[in-house]
Amino acid sequence: MYEAGLTYALMAGFTATLLMLYAVEKRNDHLFLFSLMFLIISWSGIEWALWLQGWNLFDMVFTPIVPLASFFVGWTLFVIYVAEKYFKRRYWIAFLLVLAFFIWISTFCMNCLAD
Repeated sequence: MYEAGLTYALMAGFTATLLMLYAVEKRNDHLFLFSLMFLIISWSGIEWALWLQGWNLFDMVFTPIVPLASFFVGWTLFVIYVAEKYFKRRYWIAFLLVLAFFIWISTFCMNCLAD
């Protein structure tokens, strides 16, 4: 079952990348918001797939595993940079708030989907 989560994460990550490139090229706010949505879906898919394998993503990110932490930090900084340079500040602030909401749900409610 975790293969499905990783497949969804890969497809959403690829879609997020293409939408972000196209949004920057066309300066289209709506496509940028969709790219952020697909990026969060991709990260949620990664977290779900790892959770199905019995690993907690947040334990791995907050311990010194440099490639994993740099992946998430790098994408977050890139989103902040692109939003500041080409779009509005409220987009990356909303992105961080939605991301914090998903982290809160994933941390404190790991078995809520099973209930």
